[in-house]
Amino acid sequence: MLGVFCRMRNLVKIIALISILSAPLQLFAQGDSSQQEVSSQKAKNVILMIGDGMGFNQHFAGAYWRYGGPGNMSYEKFPFHCGCTHFSSLGKEIPDHYPGYDPKSYWISPANADKRTELTQTTDSAAAITSLQTGVKTISGRLGVDVDKKPLELVAQVAQKAGKSTGAVSTVITPHATPGGVFAHNAGRDAYVDIFNEMTAENGLTVVMGAGHPHYDSNGKSLPKEQYEFRTVGGEDTWDEMTGPNGRNGYTFIEAAQDFEKLAETKENIPAKVIGIARIMESIPPIDGTPSVCPPLEEIVDKALEGLQTKDVPTLSTMSLAALNVLSQNENGFYLMIEGGAIDWACHGNFKERLLMEQAGFTKAIDVVVNWVEENSSWDETVLIVTADHETGLLWGSGTFIDKDGDGKYKADKDEFVAFQPVTNEGCGKMPGLQFLSGSHTNSLVPVWGIGVGIEELEKSVYGIDEQAAKMWNFSGKYIDNTDIGKFLKSKM
Repeated sequence: MLGVFCRMRNLVKIIALISILSAPLQLFAQGDSSQQEVSSQKAKNVILMIGDGMGFNQHFAGAYWRYGGPGNMSYEKFPFHCGCTHFSSLGKEIPDHYPGYDPKSYWISPANADKRTELTQTTDSAAAITSLQTGVKTISGRLGVDVDKKPLELVAQVAQKAGKSTGAVSTVITPHATPGGVFAHNAGRDAYVDIFNEMTAENGLTVVMGAGHPHYDSNGKSLPKEQYEFRTVGGEDTWDEMTGPNGRNGYTFIEAAQDFEKLAETKENIPAKVIGIARIMESIPPIDGTPSVCPPLEEIVDKALEGLQTKDVPTLSTMSLAALNVLSQNENGFYLMIEGGAIDWACHGNFKERLLMEQAGFTKAIDVVVNWVEENSSWDETVLIVTADHETGLLWGSGTFIDKDGDGKYKADKDEFVAFQPVTNEGCGKMPGLQFLSGSHTNSLVPVWGIGVGIEELEKSVYGIDEQAAKMWNFSGKYIDNTDIGKFLKSKM
């Protein structure tokens, strides 16, 4: 009997050993199947649209202004919608889905919208775009490099390896943090000369469009030659090269509004690569940021555009179409980032009128992109994500706090916090009921909408639910992190 038992025990050991040895093969087989499934979900075209500084309340304010209520804009009908966290690093590597956003403490006081942890801080645009382009957290102020200043692989680089064209379009200067972060690797976001030169190098982006023209001021007025400033276009030598007869690295240079419009309207004789610098310095004004279904209060439009030259600058919609026409010439597809960059600037300055028009101009560009995809491609080969890098201004509804010192900013030790109030709808074309509590970036959740190839995969990245946010903004309350978006975009290549 003992001999039988020993033989049985040895047989069990042999079976167990076979199981152990075969496990890696089974895992490899499963991994291969999973990889095949992922491969079947690759996208020909990948588009990321960023409303810089656009939180949930900026979205609602824009919806009230443009349509008199939410639910009427194309992106609101996308199948994927959730919130997103976006904190940056204080200097150390941050684990995936680290709790840098705490829903419970956030809703206690406005002061908690800037709450740090031992590893995290409120982000800036540079760290945020780096996460959106790499899937990795970094320190605020850095572009395309990690906490140790080591270069990270960007979505655009993955796209190039896949044979795709790449582009960055923005309403602000082209080497600013968000557009610059699409291709640059730099430990300092203000190194505009180096950033622009990297973006437009021989192996740089296919399309670069935005503001930053050295011959014009921030109001769009021409400057005397002695006041020209070239740091936003890579320095004077780079400017002379790209505007000269031979061009720079194969790029065609455009600057007049009619040149952008022609490129947006035609499909013939389109250049292979384009640099477009609109005739204004800091930011292209939202000249199309008026409501879609009603006349606006003229005083809002007049105040938002006061002092600005608006006759020879393109809209974000025009630039987006122009970029799409250039990039879509590549049979392998493209990656394009489009930014409504001055939503952030309007919120920094608590400029309510400009916010409404910047938000409307951005959402109109989304509509244009959606129409382009449906007419020239399909959601079976294209994926589009709309989100923000962070929220700016801590925007809430009127009556959220009592401004006892009269400075227009909320200070916990001087002002009286009442309760978080929703932005109120005062009708299409009118100023919504709103109140800024800050002039800075916040840690507030920002919205994400998505449609197209494999978008349902993002549901797997959900790592938290903010029940109060769900009630306030009428969505599931689920949230992902901006690093999840970066990883998702890379996976689509």
